[in-house]
Amino acid sequence: MHITAVESFQVEVPLNESQKQTKGIYHRTGITRITTDTGIRGYGFTVSDEATVAAMLLGQDPLQIGRHLAAGLDQHFGAENALWDIAGKAAGMPLNAMWGACRQRLLLYLTCVWPGAADQTDVTPRQQAEDVRRYAETGYRAVKIRVWRPDPMEDVETVRLIRQLVGGRDRMEVMLDRTGDYAPETWDYETALRVARALEEVDATWLEEPFARGDVELSARLRSSTGIDITGGEHQPYPVYPGYLRGEAFDIIQPHCANVLRHLKTIGDMAEAFGTRCVFHGSHGMDLIGSLQVGATIASCDRQELVFTTPPMLPEEAWAPLGALVKNGTLYTVRDGYIDVPQSPGLGIELNEAAIERYRVD
Repeated sequence: MHITAVESFQVEVPLNESQKQTKGIYHRTGITRITTDTGIRGYGFTVSDEATVAAMLLGQDPLQIGRHLAAGLDQHFGAENALWDIAGKAAGMPLNAMWGACRQRLLLYLTCVWPGAADQTDVTPRQQAEDVRRYAETGYRAVKIRVWRPDPMEDVETVRLIRQLVGGRDRMEVMLDRTGDYAPETWDYETALRVARALEEVDATWLEEPFARGDVELSARLRSSTGIDITGGEHQPYPVYPGYLRGEAFDIIQPHCANVLRHLKTIGDMAEAFGTRCVFHGSHGMDLIGSLQVGATIASCDRQELVFTTPPMLPEEAWAPLGALVKNGTLYTVRDGYIDVPQSPGLGIELNEAAIERYRVD
């Protein structure tokens, strides 16, 4: 089998009038499509540098993925994802089965970002808790919110109100995300310790990126001084993860899910060797397709983050337009707060190629 064509482009599904008025709808995706002489096509769901990837791959064996990564394909993860799609289709298996699945569904947790001020001061803790209660009533079991307010104890109050309105962790897990140096200001150690201990008292699941990204020492110090899980590691280059693990910075390491799939698997395996959990930092829309396949093969990766959920919108409403690109019309299946890992050969999704061509944006 040899590669005969490499294409990379955007697809945009038209919105209806109601969707046009709604914030948080996902209807665009990048696509990298690789065609072989056997007729098998592989898809990755981000744009790659078409000319560069074509120069690397045309005429080559698509199954020699390790060799292609060593030759520079690790800089073009959409193309790497597409090669795994080809490998699975050639084997007649989904990637999760090829790599040894641990599960067939993952808990879906919703990272809620309310409209208005980025620090969420335009919404009260009471309103946040009410919105989370509505998610609980539709079957969702886990959310994450920003700890960005000038007084972080107000964010702790949001968790306390969620406990009051929804119940304990068995009804609704609540994670808190400081987002490292992307937050309005970087916490000092004393602030992080005070917030972490307050979050323990309201039974929060974890505190994410309490310090600037790359600060192993402070994260490890906080982790050793508190009972709540300390997490981080998103959007970092692949070589930094051994340092995080050796430095015992986190209870849970969080590489970004839209990535080189082989790297995600390797980071998960490294984490297991160090006794650390690995749960991927999330995305939305079609970026989750490869993440679900790999996450299903990592013992500790029991959940999938869905970023930028705009309350009170349901995820199924947000990604609904992208259903036009798959044969059954439904991008993902969510049941009782869990997202099913797609089981078709390759990356699990059977695409409607006619729709992809119809909505292609050149």
